Amino acid sequence: MQPRRFFASPWFYPVLGFAVLLATAAFYLPRLGFYWDDWPVVYLSRFRDPRIAWDLFYYIRPLSAWTYTLTLPVLGMHPLAWQMFALLLRWLGVLGLCAALAGVWPQKTWQIRWMGLLLALYPGFLQQAVSVAYIQHFFTFALFGASLAGMVWAQRRPERFLAFTIPSLLAALLHLLTMEYFFGLELLRPMLLWFLLRRPGEPTRRGLWRALRAWLPYAAVLLVFVLFRFVFYDRLIAAPDANPAVLLIRARTDLPGALSALVEHAVQDSAHLLVFAWTQSFTPDLLLLKTRLVWLTLAAGLLIAGLAGWALLRARPGGEAAVGNAANWQIPLLGGLALLLGGLPVWATDRQVIVGTWSDRFALAPMVGAVILVVWLVDWLSSHRARQTAALAVLLALSISAQMRTYSRYAAYWDIMRQYYWQLSWRAPALEPGTAVIGPEMPFALVGDYSIGFALNALYGGALESTRADTWFIEGERYLGSNTIKSYAPGTPIFYQQWNVTFEGSTDRVLPVTFNNARGCLRVIDPIYAGVLPMAPGDATLLPLATAPPAVLREPVHPVPQDIFGREPAHTWCYYYQKAELARQFKDWPRVTALADEAAAAGYAPQNGAELFPFIQAYALQNRWDAALEATRQSAALAEKMSVPLCNLWAGIRRDTPASPQQQSALETVRHEQKCSRW
Repeated sequence: MQPRRFFASPWFYPVLGFAVLLATAAFYLPRLGFYWDDWPVVYLSRFRDPRIAWDLFYYIRPLSAWTYTLTLPVLGMHPLAWQMFALLLRWLGVLGLCAALAGVWPQKTWQIRWMGLLLALYPGFLQQAVSVAYIQHFFTFALFGASLAGMVWAQRRPERFLAFTIPSLLAALLHLLTMEYFFGLELLRPMLLWFLLRRPGEPTRRGLWRALRAWLPYAAVLLVFVLFRFVFYDRLIAAPDANPAVLLIRARTDLPGALSALVEHAVQDSAHLLVFAWTQSFTPDLLLLKTRLVWLTLAAGLLIAGLAGWALLRARPGGEAAVGNAANWQIPLLGGLALLLGGLPVWATDRQVIVGTWSDRFALAPMVGAVILVVWLVDWLSSHRARQTAALAVLLALSISAQMRTYSRYAAYWDIMRQYYWQLSWRAPALEPGTAVIGPEMPFALVGDYSIGFALNALYGGALESTRADTWFIEGERYLGSNTIKSYAPGTPIFYQQWNVTFEGSTDRVLPVTFNNARGCLRVIDPIYAGVLPMAPGDATLLPLATAPPAVLREPVHPVPQDIFGREPAHTWCYYYQKAELARQFKDWPRVTALADEAAAAGYAPQNGAELFPFIQAYALQNRWDAALEATRQSAALAEKMSVPLCNLWAGIRRDTPASPQQQSALETVRHEQKCSRW
């Protein structure tokens, strides 16, 4: 196809937009994995019975499970497939919205195309990498966009009215019953129909009446949703409402307070969505020479946005000079209402876009209005197309840069997560049923504590049969003293429930684990490490749990699912350390020293001196005193304040080894070098 024909082709814009999305994410896509609320779905994928998904989502959004019933058999649990599908769904939603707006304002095609690009990469929503969880959101966005486009084009093409209207109504009903995120934007339909159907010179009342009649079928769909959500929901669903309209409930007894909170939420979030979402990606503190990632992503963003702007200028439809005055006031009116109505479902639940770790997901609906207003403002401030393009390209470049930096962060944390899970699988190839993995705090970011619980059941579970979990992760700092775990005393029950998934265990069967990627390998808490500088502040609190026999099985029951956790990492130092710890647990001392020799031959060495403790112990128990002393010196050199824990370690070696001249000589050497006061 010749370039000119391509720019005029109906495929030009869909291809351009998806190419911009791919160019933004391409470098990172193969390095992304699963995060936060992705993990409940990963857990569901281990069940043979698809009805389990419906049971789980019954506690969250009862009719939304169909999104995974369709996708899980096709996409499996391959992160790259989910990332690509999430991008595609998001772009389809944008295309639907653009098609609807182009049907209302055909003379504003160039501006609408910019709205679409900025919406697809809007920097106020930075969770695109959480691909599995947001499939539901992007499904509903795509359905909403398709429904809106179907409604508009049913009016523009009367000869195909039913062919557009019936799918449009079905899509509207489906997206509303799946998730309520775009419920507020449904209220834009009468206005769009009024813009579309009004006739020049006729009374406003007549045009409004015509629009309302055209809206009636959609109003009926909206009424069905309202009755379901606010009247019959509590009667049909036994589970507590996961998203109650807190402010509406509060308004019954405190109307002024509820209205005040609603206005405050709306003003704060609107200011963020219109202004600060863009400026947060370009702040002075980022412009340091050492922040190479910032400069690289800004350069990439400017390049991609510049090419996109050039392409949109080349493809500018003819006849744009004859722009009617109506669009000039209709666009900001629609954008302002979209901003407010899009946020209404969020604010009604007393939540905000700007409050909470994962709360930028609440921008998904109101950002439609924010983008419309921003593009309109640029268009209004200047009539010079090149200047408009430059301004919009800068905004797009900032969006691309912010998204790239976020992708980089997610990719880095996926590497850390994979290290955690693979090291855990090396150290504990299998766990006895009913075992809790207890950490002093969260071992990494971009997840909730329940995310790790679901991940552990995917790591160890094979094909699952029951929602009563065999293992779970307990964040000690958060739950100690609660109903989940009252104390670390022996025999204390442990109970955790997430939706319809439960775990029951006790402190007699636990695996206390600490992990800080910057400080060394994952470590199972053990008395041998008493006195070592902690990897996390709460490590010492887990020591009482180390008195229980480790609930670790030496051989795996199920292989680690590599479609989920990726290929097994190369066997560097942490692999040898974890396998040595496993062998030490079973008192297989020849295996421990063999692993030390293998690691040394491969050129691997620890970064944390405590990781040499199992090897020191194994060398001593096999009368390799010179090797034990050399490892002791290496351990002391690698970390601060090692004298006390090393002296304690050698005190144990003194108890566990028979007296001999070689033993006494080694003990005297350690006592002298480490300044041990007593044994």
